[in-house]
Amino acid sequence: MSDVAKEVGVTVTAVSAVLRGSGNGTGNVRVSPDTARRIRRIASRLGYRPNMAARLLKGQRNNVLGVLIGAESTPANYERLSALEQEAFRRGLRLMIGQFRGDSERTAQYIEDFLGRGIEGVMCFENPTPSYDEHVLRSLRRFRGVVFQTRRLFPGALCVDVDRAAGVRAAVAHLLARGRRRIGLLLNDRPENDPLMADRLAGYEEGLVQAGREYEGRQVWMGPGVYPPPPELAAEAVGALAEQAGVDAIVCCNDVWAIHLIKAMRRLGKSVPEDLAVIGFDNINAAELFDPGLTTIDQNNAAFAAAAMDLLVAACEGVAIPVSRRTRIVPPRLIVREST
Repeated sequence: MSDVAKEVGVTVTAVSAVLRGSGNGTGNVRVSPDTARRIRRIASRLGYRPNMAARLLKGQRNNVLGVLIGAESTPANYERLSALEQEAFRRGLRLMIGQFRGDSERTAQYIEDFLGRGIEGVMCFENPTPSYDEHVLRSLRRFRGVVFQTRRLFPGALCVDVDRAAGVRAAVAHLLARGRRRIGLLLNDRPENDPLMADRLAGYEEGLVQAGREYEGRQVWMGPGVYPPPPELAAEAVGALAEQAGVDAIVCCNDVWAIHLIKAMRRLGKSVPEDLAVIGFDNINAAELFDPGLTTIDQNNAAFAAAAMDLLVAACEGVAIPVSRRTRIVPPRLIVREST
């Protein structure tokens, strides 16, 4: 560190702050972005990097947070993870990621690895899943802060969620304003099996009630919980909603389903939005690139990441978080494109 400091022309304290991730305006030591880049560049050339094991022995925090995410998770979760990494970087923090495949033993191994490296807070992107059995949940309680998405899985845990019902209500209102008369809803699974689908159904029903429309069960198609959907299943949904129920617009449970639905319609000689308007959910990168551009409900990943990081950092610093603030709800946004 002395060699780096001498070559850059700064103090050893400044070098230490930058290389441990707290010298970019987020800690007590203020270093300009240009100087921070020079410090990192020269440290790399000289082959220097902080010794994390030594820092832990000294009782210092390592500015690293853990993430648990399914290896076969949805595109929406991986884009949310990207937003979380960007937010962590902005705060001078780093992420260590553990992936699992519905294997509680592997998940527990990642948790032990996190704890052994001095990680104090973890963001969990998959819940509820079989990976979170009682053994895993007991292990997670050893962290100072644990943030789940969707719901808190044990007392003292934290949660960031999205108001999915509000997003679907906005989608229904948008379609009615565009002159659509019969709006359908496509769910990947039955609401009793998946709380995320239950939220979407609740928002759909509320949107119709607010507009003075009557809810009709046959305008809702529920899949068998298969993801991603095979082409024949998308064709079945088109037949049930567009042909049998006579809807002229469909709100889909996610963008992947919406894209498969539009492709199935094309094979049947139908066009979007002329014959049928389609709205997705998630605003994954493919939504804007698809033709036609997909109108969708954006889950506001940047706000989600900021709320999750606020909770994790506060918990790791020992801040007492009131029960009323342990769950943060992020408002979604409707992104209008050519599919409606």
